[in-house]
Amino acid sequence: MLNLPDMQMNKPVLSDLLQSFQPVKIPDAIISGLQPTPLPGTIEYLYLGVFSFLEDVLNIACSFSFMVASESLLTLESVVISLQGFLDKLGENSTITHSGFIQGTLHSLLTRLGISAQKLLKHNWDDESLENGWKNKGEIVQKILWIYLEHSESTTDLLDELACTILPQVTLWKTKAEEGDHHGFPALCPATFVAWYRVLHEVNLSILNKLVKEAVHLEKRKAGVQPEIVQTHLTKTHKCVNVVVSLVNMCRTHDKVTVHAMAVKYGGNFVDTFLKAFDFLQVHFQTHNEIIIQLVKELQKATRTIQILCSEAKGLKQTVITSKIPSTKRSMERFLFRVKALLHTSSSGCTFWMGT
Repeated sequence: MLNLPDMQMNKPVLSDLLQSFQPVKIPDAIISGLQPTPLPGTIEYLYLGVFSFLEDVLNIACSFSFMVASESLLTLESVVISLQGFLDKLGENSTITHSGFIQGTLHSLLTRLGISAQKLLKHNWDDESLENGWKNKGEIVQKILWIYLEHSESTTDLLDELACTILPQVTLWKTKAEEGDHHGFPALCPATFVAWYRVLHEVNLSILNKLVKEAVHLEKRKAGVQPEIVQTHLTKTHKCVNVVVSLVNMCRTHDKVTVHAMAVKYGGNFVDTFLKAFDFLQVHFQTHNEIIIQLVKELQKATRTIQILCSEAKGLKQTVITSKIPSTKRSMERFLFRVKALLHTSSSGCTFWMGT
């Protein structure tokens, strides 16, 4: 209801609705970090109150029901979306001063939303509160994980930790007794592995898409780009490459066809997106050849595994994978062609290999 366009256009009605879900007192911890301090009765104060009220609901729900706690988190997200919508309306009306106050409140709530998502993923749920275990909870786990990643302090660093350190541990569990909380995320287990695997691929691809758009923008700038900016951009791209390599190479120890199919699909999409930044790499190769060569050589590790997965799928007639092979193969061939052309212009002597 908060996100209905008519509701956001009608401030008195919106205020009345928000007033209906206020706690007895908003904790000082929520308000203390905001400058200037929101005043009682203002829209930002009311949104803080609603968020605080729902946080309490989520905290209580953690003691008896994963599903109720999850719904509470999604409701918290809708509150944040509503505040963002209200802020957008203020921007359209050029109410600059007030929108600055609300922007600070929005940033604070986004941070708290990510913390709440993290709490659900790290909470030690017992069998009763899970209601039939983790089976069939993949969809809601995906939503929670998306919120956690999107609103963390550094999405790229968290993604790198989850993909390269945390997720690989799941494939090593042999018995239920080994499914301990040794990695800190009880919500990550064999039953939810596919959900986590998909989200990490999707978030990584989303970050790469943004980086490619930035690269294209930098390339079009008439004024020269400072080497430090290029280096920072390449370092961020390298993190994305590390993530996709780790995710794809997990298929060596994880034999689920669904996982292999996602590795081929998202791995192919990653290469396809990466290729869009090749003109940028070409322009800056002479100055940053070392990190660029590292990029393509590291990505080569993923393309090798993808080639093996495609070959195995053909032999086993795994149609869920073979249907993705033609487009993935075209991406690999284009990647091979562009890398050979790039390295041909250098005197690095770097060798490059790709399966056929």
